[in-house]
Amino acid sequence: MNSFLQKSIIRTALAAALLLPSTGSSGDYSPYSSKSPTGKGPIIDGNDYDTHRVDAHAPIGVMGDHTHDAGEWMLSYRYMNMSMDGHRAGTKSLTNHNVYHFGYGVAAQEMTMDMHMVGIMHAPSDWLTLFSMFNYVRKDMELMSNPNPPGGAHGHGHGGHGHGGAPGSTFGHSSEGLGDITVGGLVKIYDQNRQRVHLNLGFVLPTAEVDHKQHGSFLPYGMQSGEGTFAFKPGITYLGQADRLSWGAQATGLIHLEEENDSGFRYGDGINLTSWLAHPITDALSVSARLNYIYQNDIEGHYNGPHGHSAPPQLQANYGGSVLETGIGLNLLLGGGHRLAIEALFPVHQDANGVGMDRDYSIIAGWQKAF
Repeated sequence: MNSFLQKSIIRTALAAALLLPSTGSSGDYSPYSSKSPTGKGPIIDGNDYDTHRVDAHAPIGVMGDHTHDAGEWMLSYRYMNMSMDGHRAGTKSLTNHNVYHFGYGVAAQEMTMDMHMVGIMHAPSDWLTLFSMFNYVRKDMELMSNPNPPGGAHGHGHGGHGHGGAPGSTFGHSSEGLGDITVGGLVKIYDQNRQRVHLNLGFVLPTAEVDHKQHGSFLPYGMQSGEGTFAFKPGITYLGQADRLSWGAQATGLIHLEEENDSGFRYGDGINLTSWLAHPITDALSVSARLNYIYQNDIEGHYNGPHGHSAPPQLQANYGGSVLETGIGLNLLLGGGHRLAIEALFPVHQDANGVGMDRDYSIIAGWQKAF
């Protein structure tokens, strides 16, 4: 396992052990009682889904996983770090030599994305919870030029160079900016026998920057800050509870409502299927395990300005495909409506379109405050 992830998970577990409130005292909240840490919501009986248990929320990497009682608000902050390492064609990982053999003058070595997400939720009624999500994204990519280019070529492109350096040299791209804003509602349609079902109705607003350039040429498509198009994100979420266990499943889609963004392209439509189990270790700490499946079509359209074609990330057909991930997470209930959580996801199967990038891991950490 990556040493950074090991240290992050160990630090989180140690912090949880130090921060756990003592259980059993008269002022503590138990996940098996009807006492709400926010002081709002109905009295919980044995047949109701208890939204105030430590494991009532899904792993922090799942968005739109829960609704709120009428009048409640929730603020949240999430940080996500995602790492990709090298390339793959379909299910096979590739070496730099493989990529050059396919005719590319440049191969990506690694790519990282750091995303900061701020969310707001409010329930005007018991059956409707409104939400909005804002994010800021930074992306970095390192690439290497073919040390033995055929004919001494350094790459090619449309109206610009391919960003390649001298043979065998490494160079990089970086971008950062506001991402797209997502707004919508969660509509509860079932709430009986400690189980809940709600519809996810989200809309993407094209606020992201999609014109990041270097030396006058567009950066690779994946280096832009977001979609840059209006999109609809429908879905459905199921939640269930037992005395010492909770579980859930969610299916969401991404349907773009425009043919292209201001830079002439749009990302592919896609689906996301996920399911999880969670177990409360104590009244204030739970552990979760999750499966996550992502499928996305390749990019449609084409940059409407100068851009390179020397590296796989510069071509639309090399985006999308499917990924199956496993995740492990911790949820911590601090009292007063505060929650902390962390989750790490690792791919167990990948099938990339074209010559895509090889996903390495994702880690998500977050804070939530209900009031």
